[in-house]
Parts: sequence; C-alpha cells; structure tokens
Amino acid sequence: MKTRRARLLAGLLCLLLAAGLAGCGDASPAASGTGTGGSSPAAASAEEKQLDEQVFPEDKVIDVKVTLDPADFQDMLDNASAEEFKQASVDYNGQHFDNIAIRTKGNLSLRSVVSMPDSDRYSFKLSFDEYVNQTIGGLSKINLNNNYSDATYMREFLSYELAEKMGLPVPKHSFVNLYVNGELRGCYLAVEQVGESYLERYFGNAVGALYKGVMTGSGSDLKWLGDDFSLYTGLKKKSKGNKNDELLQMIEELNNGGDYEKVLDVEGALKYVALNVLTNNTDSYIGGNKQNYYLYENKGVFSVLPWDYNMAFGGLGGGGGYSLLIDEPTQGAVADRPLVAKLLAVDTYKEKYHTILKEAIEGFLASDAFQASVDRLSKLISASVENDPTAFYTYEQYQQAVKQLVTINTTAVQAIAKQLDGKSPSSGDGSGSGGGMGPGGMGGGRGNRGQAPVQGGANAQGGIAAPGAQAPADAQGGASAQGGIAAPGAQAPANAQGGFGGMGGMLPPGGDRGGPGGFGGQTAAQSQGSVPEAVTAGVSLLVLLLACVFVALFRRKRL
Repeated sequence: MKTRRARLLAGLLCLLLAAGLAGCGDASPAASGTGTGGSSPAAASAEEKQLDEQVFPEDKVIDVKVTLDPADFQDMLDNASAEEFKQASVDYNGQHFDNIAIRTKGNLSLRSVVSMPDSDRYSFKLSFDEYVNQTIGGLSKINLNNNYSDATYMREFLSYELAEKMGLPVPKHSFVNLYVNGELRGCYLAVEQVGESYLERYFGNAVGALYKGVMTGSGSDLKWLGDDFSLYTGLKKKSKGNKNDELLQMIEELNNGGDYEKVLDVEGALKYVALNVLTNNTDSYIGGNKQNYYLYENKGVFSVLPWDYNMAFGGLGGGGGYSLLIDEPTQGAVADRPLVAKLLAVDTYKEKYHTILKEAIEGFLASDAFQASVDRLSKLISASVENDPTAFYTYEQYQQAVKQLVTINTTAVQAIAKQLDGKSPSSGDGSGSGGGMGPGGMGGGRGNRGQAPVQGGANAQGGIAAPGAQAPADAQGGASAQGGIAAPGAQAPANAQGGFGGMGGMLPPGGDRGGPGGFGGQTAAQSQGSVPEAVTAGVSLLVLLLACVFVALFRRKRL
C-alpha cells in the first residue's frame, strides 16, 4: 500500500512538473491568447480604455503637474545635457503619483535648446518606476515632447493619426499643458514610450528583441556589414539579452537573399516607407540620417515601427514643395537603403506600395479630410498655444504655419497622384531624391515669443526658420524657403544648396532628436519580473508544497 501510494504521488508530481514546464516554455501573452501582460482580453481592453480616456485622450488637452524640489529643477535646467533623473511627484490628469522620476531628454533638440541663450524649453521624460514599482495605465515611461521646430504643434500628432489609419503600430499620444512647481511650462505632446505595454498591445508579447535606428554609427541603413553585431553601431538595442542572430539573419536576407517575408513584415515595412513619403518626412530611414525607427523581432520576423514625426510635412526644408520620387524617395542612392530598394524591386510589393499611397491620398490626406483634421486639432490646442509662455514661435507664426501645413499637404498629394498616374516620373537614375543632410540634419526651431518676425538668411522667402538658426557653409539642402515666415535671426549662407528653410531652420550638428532613451518598461521588467518568470516561480512553489506533503505522509506512517 505504501509503495503504491508512493508511486501515485510520484507520478502526480511528475505530471504537475511537466505541465508547469510546458507552460513556462510558451507563457507569452501571445501564446496565452491575451493582449497585455498575460491578463484576460477583457482586462487588456479595460487597461487600454483607461489609457485612451485618462492618460492619452486625443480629444482634449489635459494637465500634467510635476512637483519637485526647486533646487533640483534648477539643477536639471542648468545641466540639461546630463539627462539626470530627479525625484518628483506628478498629478497626471488627476491621477497622483509620488516617487516618480523626471529628466530632460533628446539629442539634437536637447543640444539645440542648451545652445539657446533665451530658452529652457526642454523635452522631458517621466519614469514612474524608477524608484518604486508603479505604472500609469500599465506604462512605466511617458515622453513630454516640446514641439521643437514645429510651429504648428501638430505635425507629429497628425503623422501618428495617419499611421494608425494605415494600420501601423503607433504610440499613444495626446496634448498636455505641462506645469512644474505650479508654473505653466507650455503645451507639450505626451507620447508613450515604445516598450513592453506598446509591444504587448500590438504583438501580444514583449519578449522579442527591440532595436532603434539612430544617426550615429553605421548599420541603420540596414546594409549588410557582416555577421558581427558590433559593426552595427547605428542599431541600438533597447531590450535585454545578448542574442542578435535574428537581426543579422534579417539584414543578410534583405541584402543577399530574396525570401523577405521569412524575416520581415513586408507589408508593414512598405507602409512605413509610404508613411514617410506621404508626410515628406526625411528625418527617418529614407533621409540622410537614416534614423527614427524601431525594429521589433517577433518569432524571427521583424516589424518596422514609426517614431518621431515633428519634422514631418516638410519640416526639414523644401520650401513647401514636394521633391520626393515615390519609388526613389531616399536622400542618397536608393541602393543604400535596401528596405526601399530591395522591396520595391519586387513588382507585387511595388504594386502594394502604390496602393497604400493611393488609399492615403484619397483618404486621410485628401483635401477636405486633412483640412478637417487640422481644424479639429487647431480648435483643440489654439488656446493652449496662445497661452504657452515658453513657445518657440509667436501665436501669429503658429496661425500662419497651420495654414501653410494644409498647403504643404495639398502640394504633396498632387505630386504623389501625378507620379502614381504616370504623369510625372516616380524614379530617376538611382541617385535618390536629393536633399541630403549633414550631421545633425536640418530644420531647427528657435523662435521666441515677443520678437517680431524678420527676414532671415540669404534668399529666405519665408519658411518657419528658427531664430538664430544657421546652416553651415557646406550644408546640403539650401537656403531658399518658399513659403511661410522666417523667424527672428534665421540665417542661411549664400552658398547653401537646396531646401534650407521650409518649416524649419538649420539645426546644430550632431545627434538625433528625442529618442525614448531606453526600452520602455525595462526597469519594471527587472523589478516586477516577466510572465514566464512568474509562472516558473508559481510552479516551483507548487512542487515544493507537494513535496512537503509527500514527506509528511511518509513520516506519519513511520511514527
């Protein structure tokens, strides 16, 4: 009897252990059929509803009130380049959190504001889990973008709306009035950190590798450099783990193979390229700096994720015109952007890409629809913009830029339509669409309230160029802005070539703007643990308890 009971208990233990290990082997939210953190679909939906209604409501401007030691805040402003976290509390649209962290953020925009003698309008990052284990609506980090170089305040918002209509993953976003220690700092755009919550929402898991394309280093063009990941310094890893084999396999297949769908979400990649073509956003993969995108690996297949669109709708120059060739939209040789060159060399992919463009210009970007979107956002934010005490531009410049934004879109839509209809060439000799940028790119924004607009720079006929913005002597992309206004002090050298101005001036050399500074939720992952880790711990505890019961039974028999 004793032997039989022992065998039964041992068998039960083995079955429980096997079941537990099997569950741990595939315990991602995707595997369990849930959307966020292993929660039920209903719980995930409720969490997203909370995000949409309380954290990122797109139909209102909410208040974000940060409180911290005044000396800490002044130190943050005085040493903004250090990007050092300071402890604070925040009332985020009525939700109160203590022990959060705040710091300045950005690269190019940060250095640009640092160099301004009369502005301390920095972008900020809020980290809810830096000191304690807490989130807001499941998010650990939120970026507060200062709308640098965007006199309209809405280019990034509109770009994300378009991306969402196209079916691309986009971060949650909303306008906020930012207060620090009771003082209004201005109208900012709050943007969700690309991290665990975002990835689980769109992919059902957050266990894959995440990379960000940056302008410094090499490899962000996705050209094959060899099988040594250390060569790809322009692809910054934002997730944990040291395994990069899948990324190298994707890049090699993209460059030297042909089975692209094995390693790449091709339709998503085509939509990403189309998004930048539609919004004339050369501060992206197609631009000279080859930056501002994420790559996420999900079961060996990579998706290209859009990021950072304050320079969209011609923000890097072009004078309000549209010069991109839709089948050769790169700044520099199209062959140097394999994500464009290789995919568009496949007829079925090019046809799909053209369909994506056509649907966008006949839908969200169509004249009446786009005008309605701009009017809606302008009505939403105008009062906040008018009362913005640290704005880069005057309210009059904002009003003019909003009107110009509609014209810029109309011009782009007409140019794209002609290329799709074969009335204008959609490609050239392979050299790209021109307008290359030097380090740091173009399109600054250094306006100041209270300064009267003046004509700025050689041949500048408008363009929302930034006060004090100056293009270097060898800048590609030139001085002839064709529309809008030049902000005070904007300068362009007489020998500059090609599209300096447009809706922005020249930015100081170096760096990309406003990356998220890390894998969202990474700290939370370290403190809270992942779903597989939680399951493993639970199974281990169960096995331990059963083992104790087993021992107790046999000890009782002996007694």
